[in-house]
Amino acid sequence: MPRNWNLKRKFVTVFFILISLPTIFLGVLIYYQATDAFKKQAEENILSRFEKNQETLNSIIRDVESMSSYMIYDQDFRSFFKLPKYRVQEIRLAEEEIRGYFTFQLMSYDYIDSIELTSRGDRSFQTGNPVSGVQEEPFVEKAIEANGSPSWSGSYEVESDWGGKHSVVLMTRVINDLRNISEPIGLAKIRLDTKKVFRRVEVDPSQQGDYFILSNQGDVILHKDPSIVGKRFPDRELLDAILKSDEHTVRYKKDGNVFLIVKREVKNTNWLSVAMVNQDIVVGNLYNVRNLILFMILLLALLGGIAFIGFYLRLVKPIVELTGQTEQLEKGNFSAKVKVGSQDEIGILGMRFNQMVSKIQKYIDIEYRLKIKQKESELKALQNQIDPHFLYNTLDLIRWTARMEKAYETGGLIEKLSRIFRMNLNMGKMWVSVEKEMIYLQNYLELQRSRMGEHRLQFAIYYDYEIKDAYLMKQILQPIVENSIAHGFRNLPRKGKITIRCYRREQEVWIDVIDNGWGFPEQEEAAENNQTGYALSNLKERIEIAFGGSFGIEQEASREGAWIRVKLPVLCESDIEAISDKSGEE
Repeated sequence: MPRNWNLKRKFVTVFFILISLPTIFLGVLIYYQATDAFKKQAEENILSRFEKNQETLNSIIRDVESMSSYMIYDQDFRSFFKLPKYRVQEIRLAEEEIRGYFTFQLMSYDYIDSIELTSRGDRSFQTGNPVSGVQEEPFVEKAIEANGSPSWSGSYEVESDWGGKHSVVLMTRVINDLRNISEPIGLAKIRLDTKKVFRRVEVDPSQQGDYFILSNQGDVILHKDPSIVGKRFPDRELLDAILKSDEHTVRYKKDGNVFLIVKREVKNTNWLSVAMVNQDIVVGNLYNVRNLILFMILLLALLGGIAFIGFYLRLVKPIVELTGQTEQLEKGNFSAKVKVGSQDEIGILGMRFNQMVSKIQKYIDIEYRLKIKQKESELKALQNQIDPHFLYNTLDLIRWTARMEKAYETGGLIEKLSRIFRMNLNMGKMWVSVEKEMIYLQNYLELQRSRMGEHRLQFAIYYDYEIKDAYLMKQILQPIVENSIAHGFRNLPRKGKITIRCYRREQEVWIDVIDNGWGFPEQEEAAENNQTGYALSNLKERIEIAFGGSFGIEQEASREGAWIRVKLPVLCESDIEAISDKSGEE
């Protein structure tokens, strides 16, 4: 550590390197490791859920395909498909056996909607939910192309005499002869109710996230929202992310959220099984531990900050102040004095410094002091004659000097003060554009915020771009803003907020100044706090004289604080020239 560093810099450096940095580093490390662990846990949870749903869906498909396979080997089904029409009695007996088998299946699997058989001789048999008006020829053609393998369709709508319109998926299979497997003897159709299938697959719909089935073309097969089943998936960006990625696990970002997507192909179909969950929401329930870690980090930082401030105020600051007052004494300021707040060695040193300064002051010749005062008066008289241009040019020089010395905050404050002086001058004109007036207010409020502190003042300024070149009287809003700060925020137990909105309403410019302060005083308090009313009355009179009685200021109702609305005409440059000519202004 360099020997020529001052005490304050040494103290801050030691505190930062030995206390703050290790605390922050370890805290951040633990924080992010915990976050990663929670995210991995969330990913494992969704994979477990997905695997359970996938296994249930595969089980349903296997059961339905097993039913169709049973039709190949069972004698009753073969009799129904192959017997000629004139063997009526045998066909009727076969149908009775088939009906009993299907009744058992329908009772065992509630998701089976209906079953339909068609023999080689166009003899048909149907059980379950009677459907009508269904165009299933494309599915039959695919089944014929499959040459005896099961063929699964997408979701489509059917109409039933029992349950009205509902969505189903269809398993179609050509039944081949057992002894000649290349010879088709009939066709089987098994329809599944999509809503009931989804309920069977998604055992716990209260789980976070979505689970659904898509075709490889992007059509919805199964979904918790029945209104989109059988239609194109509505979120095209998400659909592209699912279909175009070759990975089984995809992370998809939208609106600042990260979604974890898991997908798999469903065996023997052209379907995709998809599970999607908002990763942040899932791990949100697991963040209590992480938040506790964060709280501990903040608590340690707070305690460290308190220790830093206490040590600085009790030990470092008195020494720094004593050094500063010594420099003032060296420059000839014999009013230098330090505050003594303790009886320790530092306090004793401060008291002896004050005693020394007092003794030195006694030896100052009265006549000499009078001469100094006389010179100071002459100097002040000269300073009062300084040209305004020289003032803000000098402020500009000081601002750049502060920046070169890396005092950026000081430089920024000086720059804002310089802008205020420059806009006050405004080449002697009393009219400014809306944009310049808003910039002036912004600089003024930023200086006020620097004076009051970030925790005591917050402001926001909005104005319509279309009226940025309209003209206002210079500094017309500053009295209102000053009243909000001086009276509305005095002893306010919360952060003071000021909102300024400037917009056009037909042929008028409306300016709202809204704060969250104490609001306007009640009648009985008005006599004690009448400066606000006087300032507003003065401003109202000023506007009415300039533009007439239809313009001025109004007090609007507000649940919290005060709301003042200023109404002015929309003035362009030609209007200002006419007003200036009429009033004799330059």
